[in-house]
Amino acid sequence: MIVIPFIYFTMLTIYLWFRHQSFDVCVYMSVLYAFTAFLAIILVSGNMLETGGILFDNFDLELAPLPTFLYCAVITLGILPFSMLYKKDLKVISSPNPFIIYSFSWFLIFISFINLYLIADSTLDILSGDLSAIRNDHYNGIESPAQIKAESMPFIIRFLYYFNTSTLLAIPLFFYYLCFEKRKWWFKLLLLFTSLSVPLAGIQAADRTEIMFYAMMFISSFLLFYKFLSKKIKRLMFFVSIPLAAIALVYLIAVSQARFEDREGGAETSAIQYAGQNYLNFCYFWEKGKWEYIATEREFPLINHYVFNIDSNPKRRDDRSGQQGFFISVFASYAGDVMLDLSPIGLILWSVMFFFVTCCLFKSAHQEELSVGDYLMYFVLSAIPIFGIFYYRYFSFPYTFMLILVAVIYLTDKFDIRLFDAPSQQNKESI
Repeated sequence: MIVIPFIYFTMLTIYLWFRHQSFDVCVYMSVLYAFTAFLAIILVSGNMLETGGILFDNFDLELAPLPTFLYCAVITLGILPFSMLYKKDLKVISSPNPFIIYSFSWFLIFISFINLYLIADSTLDILSGDLSAIRNDHYNGIESPAQIKAESMPFIIRFLYYFNTSTLLAIPLFFYYLCFEKRKWWFKLLLLFTSLSVPLAGIQAADRTEIMFYAMMFISSFLLFYKFLSKKIKRLMFFVSIPLAAIALVYLIAVSQARFEDREGGAETSAIQYAGQNYLNFCYFWEKGKWEYIATEREFPLINHYVFNIDSNPKRRDDRSGQQGFFISVFASYAGDVMLDLSPIGLILWSVMFFFVTCCLFKSAHQEELSVGDYLMYFVLSAIPIFGIFYYRYFSFPYTFMLILVAVIYLTDKFDIRLFDAPSQQNKESI
């Protein structure tokens, strides 16, 4: 059974590649699952189980046909709606109301400066300190310097800081302004800086996840906008990305070594275990899960936070681990998270609903024009299968704020709601 997901997602990748005749976002998604499935083969053949978050050990591995089929099927349902967008057919991304998009961009920039104020005086100290101890403090619930600083700020600023997760939307907005709605170069650089707010905040907890998430979503936007970028911009992005990627890589290596240098196999083995465990843990959930314990705080975080005062935090996950009889905070793909929360039947219903809702939002294949609202919706929904090789991304209530913001922009585009008939700067100004 261990080779089935790799064979399946490799074939799906080839099929999508030939159908789209380019490396589109859906092909990118399929490649991610083929790659993680290949790493799972390495883990099993190399007897690298039992540690690194893998729930199976080398002696009780149970990979049955039914969970294998379910894993491949539901993830395929998550990928297929994004195959409706063909990069080769897309000609323009436009904005029915440039004023709303421009104002929203400035809102995100404002949030990024709040984040900068909170992290500015502690980031260098953290990077030069004991990253392993800092990470352990985070797991033990000890507040970071930025969190302590935030508590002293006025309530309205603390509330607005919940929107820091929404600064991820600066990635697609950055590419949009770079390619279609020409503005001053400093405005586009501000958007690029804004998009880095969440990874920069993640340094407070010696976190690697946010950098990985940022990189994966940046690549997805780059793939779609690539053909619209001028040769000058492509060269500039290439030379700028080299030092930034080097800095990120050094940071990731430093955090990994600090956390796993004492573990057998070191940081390299741990990286393979982290990236290759999703299918294995999905099967473990299937075999060992107790489906009488239904928990919806990850799928409906805003309702659970404000109505039931329940959050997907370490204490809650520890309590649920006790109910299930195994540690649930492992990487089992987004499908595994949903299955553990809602049961296998709930996973099937959730996946079918996600498929149909997403297809309805995108409406038709081979579109030549998208609105900014269309692409923002495409972007935030694509994060579920893209980062879903690890876990369900929108598990905390601040992410619901981001989804609400995108829904508002999407609806203003669909119903052509205009605050002002501000003139567009489209194609009037070069970088």
